[in-house]
Amino acid sequence: MTGVLLLTQSCDYLDIEPQGFIEKDKYFSDEGKVFAALVGVYTPLAHSSFYGRDWFYAFNLQDDLTYYDRNYTTEEIFINNFSYTNSRLNNLWINLYQGINRANILLENIGDVTFNDEHVREMYIGEARFLRAYYYFILTSLWEDVPLRITASDDLSITPHIKSSPMAEIYDFVVNEMEAVVDQVADATVYENAGRINKSVIRSILARVYMKMAGYPLNMGKPAYEKALFWASEVRSSEIHKLNTSSEGYQQLFIDLAQDGYNTTYREMIWEVEFKGNNLEGHQTGGTLGSYMGILCADAVNSDTPGYCYGYASTTLKMEDLYQAGDVRKSWNIAGYRYNFNATTKVRTKVDWNTSTQLVYRNAGKFRREYERVLPKHKDYTPINFPIIRYADVLLMIAEAINERDGEPNELAIACVDEVRMRSIPGVATVGHLPYSQFKELIQDERARELCFEGIRKQDLLRWGTYVSEMTLGRRMAITDSRWAAAKNYAVNIANYTSQRHTVYPIPSSEMSVNNEIKQHRLW
Repeated sequence: MTGVLLLTQSCDYLDIEPQGFIEKDKYFSDEGKVFAALVGVYTPLAHSSFYGRDWFYAFNLQDDLTYYDRNYTTEEIFINNFSYTNSRLNNLWINLYQGINRANILLENIGDVTFNDEHVREMYIGEARFLRAYYYFILTSLWEDVPLRITASDDLSITPHIKSSPMAEIYDFVVNEMEAVVDQVADATVYENAGRINKSVIRSILARVYMKMAGYPLNMGKPAYEKALFWASEVRSSEIHKLNTSSEGYQQLFIDLAQDGYNTTYREMIWEVEFKGNNLEGHQTGGTLGSYMGILCADAVNSDTPGYCYGYASTTLKMEDLYQAGDVRKSWNIAGYRYNFNATTKVRTKVDWNTSTQLVYRNAGKFRREYERVLPKHKDYTPINFPIIRYADVLLMIAEAINERDGEPNELAIACVDEVRMRSIPGVATVGHLPYSQFKELIQDERARELCFEGIRKQDLLRWGTYVSEMTLGRRMAITDSRWAAAKNYAVNIANYTSQRHTVYPIPSSEMSVNNEIKQHRLW
């Protein structure tokens, strides 16, 4: 019975607070304690250094669709002016390796615990191995060569002296681990949420990993695109996931994220990081999506506040020009309004931005605090879940992989793109059979229209080999556009700092100071 309960429980698993991973006799004494340890392997996903804040606020804010809407910061990751001592850089590195070590400890000790159902043991092992591999995918995507630690350290304050493994070896480890455990985890249909690892999650992330391997810097090309296509097609052929094609289908995805809802009819969200509560009523698992990236609002006072938001992320003219008439994604993703607040009178006013003079004042509006149901609303912490991967991304990867593999799109590639576009552009015509280069450009633009602000745009630009040019020449050209407000010209700062070295991060000082075997990246 215990195994069944653990298998089917929903987002409540986040309420279990992992207290430690070193006292093995205590935390690996029974099946329930093993589950608590497994929760600990998940928890780095929600950490403030990762999807809880910095992934969308720092590490992926430097792209061609957004800019850091503050003029007083001259030294930070947001504008590619930082060093290996940067705290955000160090915190993410430490957090990811803590997750890896927790997985290592669980995997080394789970065999000593008696389970009522051996299938549950195998499922936990599969989840832990996948998460360990996923953390390595993030590490090698950002830092390239990194230490490969697959044995546990009893003392997290001690970093074993170990050289970095070549990035190609890290990627091999990642895909081999993920492919090995696909059949060990549950089907997506078992859960009524998208927070647990399941077969669809692993297949979708495998497609993403192989898409990265196909492009810069490994440049494996067709063999990797073929593998990406295989795994993405596995998700599609399962018929578990589909797009919500109702008139409000796109918007509802993000409303559900704010309300802890999940549509099991469509299961369009394949994997998301679950946040809970407002950090005021006992749940200390709120994130900052919506308060750090959302619609500007200075009202943290009134009981009916839409939700305080700093409005750190504003949109570029590229976002304005990408959408065609009638695309419902534009008005949702680009906030046409903000909330002004008079601190003296406590009066809040909803005000539209002037589309003649304030196009680049508009915030990234995908994640909206107006829809939160948890009251009172905290100034910083929100219950809005973060979408790691969803079905539209899978469809677009299928289309891109086919075009890259064959040098042209086929009927399946066209159908996948049409499916995404027709959901959001009423009456739009099929894209038809385009030449390779035009279809490639369409895919790149469609990924921007559909997936903007979800933390993957910078990684797309990197794998396409266009990141440096977009953030230098592209940003400088954008600033010269007559529609770009002069008051926001500081958005050019990132162009003044970006160079080839910013295609990779430096090994953080926290690692360099304790590991005498590691060497700094050649570009740093």
